[in-house]
Amino acid sequence: MKRVIMLCACVALLCSCGTEKKEEVTSQNINCAQKEELMVEGAVLIDVRSPQEYSEGHLDNSINLTVDTIGINIETLVTDKKTKIIVYCRSGNRSATAAQTLIDMGYTNVYDLGAMDNCD
Repeated sequence: MKRVIMLCACVALLCSCGTEKKEEVTSQNINCAQKEELMVEGAVLIDVRSPQEYSEGHLDNSINLTVDTIGINIETLVTDKKTKIIVYCRSGNRSATAAQTLIDMGYTNVYDLGAMDNCD
């Protein structure tokens, strides 16, 4: 009987290990006014369009890291995973992809401005 109780206690202990739920991190969609507030707080603004698109016009104080390279280059630019990062593109598709890439890499304060025209 003692063995059965010990076995049940061990099984219960093992079953409880690793069941702690992690908080799910998602990007937050923002508008231009919210972008300005975040920039005052020190957020990093990233344009995820191509270098050619960036050279044709971009938002002030933005850095160009394409959607295809953001996963490779972001860690040299932003080492603290808690840093506020804002991403944008032409239509909102690439920024959504880039935002998810950042979240998958462990960044916890990711904001998606969507299309840069939202701030015209």
